[in-house]
Amino acid sequence: MYRQNKPLVAIFADVFTRDDVKRTYHATGANYVNALINSTDCTPVILPATAETENYKVILNRFDGVLLTGNLSNVYPEFYNKDKVVEPLDLNRDKTVLPLIEHIFYKKIPLLGICRGFQEVNVALGGSLHADIHDVPGRMDHRAPKSEDPDIQFGKQHEVYLTEDGKLHKLAGRESIEVNSLHTQGIDKLADPLEIEGIAKDETVEAISLKDYKGYFYGVQWHPETSSTTDDFSKKLFGSFNDAVQTFSIEK
Repeated sequence: MYRQNKPLVAIFADVFTRDDVKRTYHATGANYVNALINSTDCTPVILPATAETENYKVILNRFDGVLLTGNLSNVYPEFYNKDKVVEPLDLNRDKTVLPLIEHIFYKKIPLLGICRGFQEVNVALGGSLHADIHDVPGRMDHRAPKSEDPDIQFGKQHEVYLTEDGKLHKLAGRESIEVNSLHTQGIDKLADPLEIEGIAKDETVEAISLKDYKGYFYGVQWHPETSSTTDDFSKKLFGSFNDAVQTFSIEK
């Protein structure tokens, strides 16, 4: 069906201060915006992280999808009942996004969570995180390679083994995929409403979905937005998100 106006996908901003100019910004990474522009037929809209002043439960009724992005910041540990602080932090985003996740699921707004977004969903639904997953015995170092070259930073580093007959297994059409890795934190306790869609060889949870859910949700720990037009699985993931957003836009 032809539609003059493309469906809208909300991206919640990160809040950070540039010390060199002493100014604070609400912004998001260009890779996420570009992935939506180049790999979907949707329009991305960046929303400021201002939980105290915006009624986002009402505002989200105007949107057809939500993309929870990754970021350099880590989720504040008090939100998952731990105390080890790993900087940088972004309390503005925590206070904006975490209270909205159950509402997004209640409204069945299509949701794709990437890296921090993946972790936010687990925390919001009652799970917890490892502060420094590389310090956990038996785990790999999942942090980004020490290089200033983006091609190296976002290059593929390890395999993810997809749950047999799981949703992402069926989407991928194969048992494993190769992914990049740029995260410090990782899932410790998986929230009860979630199910595992994929793990790394060290048993780190890498992909999740919601049990018995009629809407669209996937969370992934890696960064498919950097290869949304080149990598086979990344194309399929963003394609499935686009299909869900388009359908929701028409049917809501």
